[in-house]
Amino acid sequence: MLSKTEQKKYWKTVLEYQDIECIYSKVLLNKNEISLDHYLPWSFVAHNQLWNVIPTTKSVNSSKSNNLPSEEYFHAFVELQHRGLTVAYQNISKNQWLKYTESFVSELKVSQADDLLNLEVLSKAYKTTTQPLISLATIQGFSPNWVYA
Repeated sequence: MLSKTEQKKYWKTVLEYQDIECIYSKVLLNKNEISLDHYLPWSFVAHNQLWNVIPTTKSVNSSKSNNLPSEEYFHAFVELQHRGLTVAYQNISKNQWLKYTESFVSELKVSQADDLLNLEVLSKAYKTTTQPLISLATIQGFSPNWVYA
């Protein structure tokens, strides 16, 4: 598993090559001021795996807290992960990329790391993985349908 420092390094590397907006606030992210958001709350999944972590602003991350994001963010979340994976694939060593993608492959149950570069495959894998988790988290009392105001 990657440390938080390694995850931040991954997203900072992506941001060096690609402008990215926060999926929640649409604010353009500054690589030196990002906060890492757990799409599914850490207090529910109890891990820091890269497949569930995206860059955002500190204020958005604080506002989201332990809430479950609204379905309206799902597509933007998957597209951001896809963009990150693609930019990393194009700009870092193959070995480093494979290290970053280990949790994606194992947790999203895709055949091989290169499948992550196919947005359709990635989206289907995320849907299959996250929908039951969101239902379970909701049953366990996590607030669903959070929208950034």
